[in-house]
Amino acid sequence: MAKSLTNLSLGPFTLREIIGAGGIAEVYRADNRDDAGRDGGKQYAVKVMRPERAAEKQQVKNFLEEFDTLQSLKHAGIPVARRQGEVDGRPAFVMDFVPGSNLFTLQNQPHAFPGVRCFAELCAIAAFLHQQDIIHNDLKLENCILRPDNSLVLVDYGSVRYPRRTSFLQRLLPQSAPKMIFGTATYLAPELIQGKRPTFRTDVYALGVCAFFLLTGKPPFEEARQSGRLRAHLNSPPPSISERLPGIHPTVAAIIDRCLTKDPDGRPTAAPEVHGAAVLHLDQLHESAVYRAKQVALGGSAKTPSQRATLNAGIDI
Repeated sequence: MAKSLTNLSLGPFTLREIIGAGGIAEVYRADNRDDAGRDGGKQYAVKVMRPERAAEKQQVKNFLEEFDTLQSLKHAGIPVARRQGEVDGRPAFVMDFVPGSNLFTLQNQPHAFPGVRCFAELCAIAAFLHQQDIIHNDLKLENCILRPDNSLVLVDYGSVRYPRRTSFLQRLLPQSAPKMIFGTATYLAPELIQGKRPTFRTDVYALGVCAFFLLTGKPPFEEARQSGRLRAHLNSPPPSISERLPGIHPTVAAIIDRCLTKDPDGRPTAAPEVHGAAVLHLDQLHESAVYRAKQVALGGSAKTPSQRATLNAGIDI
C-alpha cells in the first residue's frame, strides 16, 4: 500500500486527504497557500501516480499526456489543469477540484436527479472531445460528476486516444489479443473486448450504455458477474430502449439502439450525432405537460429509482 502524501506539496499546493484512487494514480484534495485569506479558499485536486506505476515508461507518458490534454481543452464540462510536477518523486499534476457526486452513486440513491439533462450534457462533452479528435475511452457514470449547481463534469482523461496520431502503418498491422482488458465491463464495446483499438464508435457504444442507465435506471445487460457482462456485450442482442420506455421519442430510441449495435459500422460515427438526438428529447421533455404534472404529483422528486427513471424520461406511470 502506497504511503500517504498528506501535507506534502507541489509548488504552492498542499495535499490534504485522499479523495480517489485507481490502478494508475491517487487523487488528493489540495489547497493553495497563495489563496489564503481569499473568499471561500478555492479547492484543488492533485493526481499522483502510484509508485509502482511511476517506473513504467508508457504509463508515465500517458500520465503526462493527460495533463497536456486537459490544458489544451477549454470546456465547462472538463476539469481545468493548473500545474505539473512531482510529489514524493512521482509524476503529479494539479487541477481544479470538482465538487459533487458521480452519477453511478446518484443512480443508486432514492432521490431524483435530472437524468435526461445529464445524458444530454454528457453527449455534449463527448461531442466536443470528438470534434477535437480525442477519444475519451472511459465514458461511464462513475466518471461523470454532477456539481451542486446541477452542471455535469466528465473526469479521468488517463485513457484518451488520438486517432490521427496513429500512423497508417499501425492501423494496417494485425492486432494481437490483449493480455488484459482495460475498462469497466458494463460499458465495453465488443471490439474492445476482442482487443481492437478504441475509436469514436467505442465511445458511442459507451454513451448508449449510459443512456440506458440514466433513462431507465438499469444498464442494457444486467449480468451480475463481470465475465457474464463481457459475454453479453460480445454475443447477446441488446434490448431496445423503447421496450423499457414505451413513451420515448422514436428518433431518440432509434439512435440509442444504434449506439449498441455489435458492428461498429452500424453505430453513429461520433458523439455529435447522438448529442443532436439527446437535445431533441430534452427540449420535448421540458415542454411536456405530462412531465410538469408528474413533478407536481410527486412533490418535485421521485421516491424510488424506478419512479425517478420514469419521471426523468417523461413516461406515464
